[in-house]
Amino acid sequence: MNYAVLGAGKMGGALVRGMLASGLTIGDRVTVSAKTPESAAKTASALGVKSAVSNAEALRDAGIVFLCVKPAQASAVLASVAAELEGKLLISIVAGIRSEELFQATEGKARVIRSMPNTAVRLRKGITALAPHPSCNEEDLTAASAIFSSVGSALVVREDDLDAVTAVSGSGPAFALLMLEAMAQGGIDGGLEPEIAKTLAAGALAAAAALVNETGETPLALRAEITSPAGTTAAGLSVLEQKDFPGIVRDSIRAARNRSIELSSPKSSS
Repeated sequence: MNYAVLGAGKMGGALVRGMLASGLTIGDRVTVSAKTPESAAKTASALGVKSAVSNAEALRDAGIVFLCVKPAQASAVLASVAAELEGKLLISIVAGIRSEELFQATEGKARVIRSMPNTAVRLRKGITALAPHPSCNEEDLTAASAIFSSVGSALVVREDDLDAVTAVSGSGPAFALLMLEAMAQGGIDGGLEPEIAKTLAAGALAAAAALVNETGETPLALRAEITSPAGTTAAGLSVLEQKDFPGIVRDSIRAARNRSIELSSPKSSS
């Protein structure tokens, strides 16, 4: 299989690195394009793949095409290369553009899957939600799952769920990083060196995620195991509950989801 990456920025580059590192493909089978031929050549050199002077050239021999451009450019880019997309699988990582809009922009020539990867794909520890358009078949979904599994894990969702996915998985790391920052500062306030405080806070959040992912227990059950009556954890949780920390987090997820819905509206602006 040959691959084309239209707009190989940070996320596109992370995908390519993961695909190569996992052995899913080799550099000679991946071609990238960018806003200028010079930029494409620079990116290709850094990734160890081929570059193209145009989007049309990039996807000429490709069976699977990744759309990694900015949302405002997506429809125009697809319209400009619709003829070359005939019979190809188009995987979009563009936020806010629904699969039917992408399908129409290709004049119905491509099979379309929307994806929502998060930033950890650059470490091959990301999680990606896939929402297939009706134009896709099971083989397409299997191929897309294999690709994104090379940079973490992948799961299939309904397209209507992608706004919530964006809020929890796409924006969620930033929310967690804010908590990490606050936890580290709390450690600094308590006398820890900044680097030690940051390492401990990061380890605490990593431990929480690992416990959930590897034990299969619920966050509530795991929290109960950690919390001793009248202990230090109970004292800290009491403050979080008094400040309605759970409600604040839910509100932040709701706000991010609502913004995602707004961005998907034809009349919205970023």
